[in-house]
Amino acid sequence: MRKLSRISLAAVLVLLTISAAAYGPHIATAAGQIYSRLQVLEDIMEIIDRHYVDDVDIDELFDNATRGVLENLDPHSNYFSAEEYAALQEQYRGDYAGIGVSFEMFDGVLTVLDALEGGPSQALGLRPGDKIVEVEGQSAIGWTVEEVYDHVRGPAGTRVNVTVIRPGVEELLQYTITRGNVEIAAISIVAMLNEEVGYIRLNTFSQKTADQVEKALQDLQVRGMKRLVLDLRGNGGGLMSQALQLTDKFLDGGKVIVETRGRTAVANASEQTTDRDTHPELPMAVLVNRGSASASEIVSGALQDWDRALIVGETTFGKALVQNQFRFRDGSALFLTIARYYTPSGRLIQREYVGDEYLEPVAVDDRRSEDAPDWTGPQDDDRPMYTTGAGRTVYGGGGIHPDIEIEPTRVYGIAALMYRAPLRLFFRYGVQYAAANAAEIPANFDDFNDHFVVTDEMVEDFIDFVRSDEIREPLEENNVPLTDEALDPALDDIRIYLKSDIAAAVWGGDTGREVLLRYDDQVMKTI
Repeated sequence: MRKLSRISLAAVLVLLTISAAAYGPHIATAAGQIYSRLQVLEDIMEIIDRHYVDDVDIDELFDNATRGVLENLDPHSNYFSAEEYAALQEQYRGDYAGIGVSFEMFDGVLTVLDALEGGPSQALGLRPGDKIVEVEGQSAIGWTVEEVYDHVRGPAGTRVNVTVIRPGVEELLQYTITRGNVEIAAISIVAMLNEEVGYIRLNTFSQKTADQVEKALQDLQVRGMKRLVLDLRGNGGGLMSQALQLTDKFLDGGKVIVETRGRTAVANASEQTTDRDTHPELPMAVLVNRGSASASEIVSGALQDWDRALIVGETTFGKALVQNQFRFRDGSALFLTIARYYTPSGRLIQREYVGDEYLEPVAVDDRRSEDAPDWTGPQDDDRPMYTTGAGRTVYGGGGIHPDIEIEPTRVYGIAALMYRAPLRLFFRYGVQYAAANAAEIPANFDDFNDHFVVTDEMVEDFIDFVRSDEIREPLEENNVPLTDEALDPALDDIRIYLKSDIAAAVWGGDTGREVLLRYDDQVMKTI
């Protein structure tokens, strides 16, 4: 089927006007010229439907037309089908109904990466590395991710029967799991980096983020925290309301957090702190990188402008476009940019773009491949300068520029490839190692993190594992070399990732990421 990728702006606005006509004058504002173009568009669609050489899906043509016009506006105005919008709302809600596992498809087998804390699967004893091979008596081998969701997710309170293969256990395991509402944690790590420094890794801004952070802060204070590292690296944003509530915890009342500026009165606003601050004097640093965007930039920009926190790491993404949501009858939605964000000092967070394309590449990993390109944005001399409340100079020009720049840890490319999806070879090895060597692994994660050592024999065993016939084929498909010359420079990184993913295989993925903190240059230099 031919796709109608772009039509005129006016024509597609007509399309949106028709779709939203029942929603009142705040959406249906088009005048006579738009209606005349509407007739042309209707005629075109009717001619295509009747005369085109192949059968066509008119709904898909309209969807493509809508997306085509939005490409001419900015990178973040977007149209979502009903299914896409429902999935997005689930992400922002911070929960869903299901069995409570994160998973990956390894060689066509549904493999548990983590049984989520407080979820139905964790309560029954499912573990990282478990392979779900049947669901309701039907083979799950070779399922797509969509098929997994269709069969495993369902209304809370309903049951699903699964058959599990567990490494190190000969017999098949049978579980009847009662689906429940599973909370998607906004926080992945809460830890003490030393006797005084607490650490919170915040992944997203969903509906429960501010409450989850408050709980984490109280937990860390009980454990002796006197200073905080708030890690927003890779946090692409989420709900602005949660960014405001989070910032409000650290600032006194009556201070501007962020301003929005647009063409209409409703788009111009100033959001200020309340008197509900709970940690106004806690010394803190905020870690950011190129993956920190939107709500993350609101938080870091406000804390920097009010001299409340030290911002450390790399210049952030630079996403400061405010979207308003327009819902349509069929459940689809338009997210349309109506304003831009500005920090309290007046800095525009948004970086340059043309249409839906940004002008600079972005790299977002905390542990970046040694052959990954650096982002070369404007230098300080080329950036507009602004002044904080205490008189310090801060820089505009797109994104939040850190007070202290620290490069991310560099990782040899082959180790990074083996660590990440779709390969995840360290995790797969970690599952096997944990099953075969349980007696050698400390029972307590803190003891493991402090004392467990990856030996030369373990490294050699891992290399034999990745060179095995079972693993070699996917490596070759992903152009991962297995020669000694390729592997030798990566041996230190291999040791680190082995320890990380052995922890993940025993205690879950967040503990694996906590292991990596000790080898993270940006974290270690911050404290």
